[in-house]
Amino acid sequence: MFRTALVVAALIVPALCQSGERISGENSYVLNEERFHFDTGTYWRQDNDGSFSVTEGPIDPGYVRCLGAGFGGASESTGGGLCIFGEGKDTFTWRWEVHFGAPNTWTVVGATGKYLGMQGQGIAKSQIGSEFFAMAHRITEWEGEITLPKQP
Repeated sequence: MFRTALVVAALIVPALCQSGERISGENSYVLNEERFHFDTGTYWRQDNDGSFSVTEGPIDPGYVRCLGAGFGGASESTGGGLCIFGEGKDTFTWRWEVHFGAPNTWTVVGATGKYLGMQGQGIAKSQIGSEFFAMAHRITEWEGEITLPKQP
């Protein structure tokens, strides 16, 4: 009986989800960050509102809010936070982590509405540019793979 249940589950579960799809895009926002300096480094925290665009993948562009905090120094940076994409009933949330000397990583931790059941992970690279803006502006390019449940 147990073996039959496993076989049935193995056949049903893949049918509920589409295979993973590649996604890529970028977040863009005015940098809203505080820094607290001390003798061996800096503590930072941020709360950035902006928009995101999609280069590739089955998600719609829109509003994004990213929050986070961490420590930085000459030889190490640690930290993380989350980004909430979309507004209203159709949103998805990523948890992100800082990796010193490497791209940040992100993992889907929740979703609502048409994104309900989203799973996935990827990498992100941020840069701060101010050449064309009156205030410091952060651009985060991201890519990865997500799986969305099939819509009824």
